Amino acid sequence: MNKDHYLTAIITLLKEEGLGLSMEAIASKTGISRKTLYNRFSSKDQMIDDCLEHINRQFRESLSCMDDRSLPASTGFHLGVNTLRQYFKDMSHTFMRDLMEYYPQKASLDHSAGSSYFEEKIAGNIKTGQARGEYRLDIDPALFAKYIAFSIFAFFKKEVMQGNICSADHYFEQVINFNINALLIK
Repeated sequence: MNKDHYLTAIITLLKEEGLGLSMEAIASKTGISRKTLYNRFSSKDQMIDDCLEHINRQFRESLSCMDDRSLPASTGFHLGVNTLRQYFKDMSHTFMRDLMEYYPQKASLDHSAGSSYFEEKIAGNIKTGQARGEYRLDIDPALFAKYIAFSIFAFFKKEVMQGNICSADHYFEQVINFNINALLIK
């Protein structure tokens, strides 16, 4: 089996039980032999790094809809923000709490990279929509993207990280509607 298969099993377990598990417990609970686990990952730190890289790769791939040229820009925007909502929903409170507690530097770098990437995707979507005549030209793509990303990630940190995930669906729908309405030429 390839490393991605192992990472998927490990990430699923860590989302359920947190990052405090030992390598031995991870091996036992995922059904991966200790030997295989240590052959694939030289240390728990490397395993966590690889898990975060895997999660980030999936995150980036899932946001490709924001620059899908076959879709109207507003549809790409809508799909991208919904993808982010689902990403936050799938990312467990336990995993994120433990990441911030046990690996604060990794959590900070991961948050910063994800936020910046999302911001770039939004700005690109706005520029595409403007070039196609779908979005207003008086909107500054970089500034508007920074505003949207900040509001979403701030909400995530405050509400989702405190376990209030049920209000997130409503919040994201409102963010989508408000911002698309602000962008669209009427």
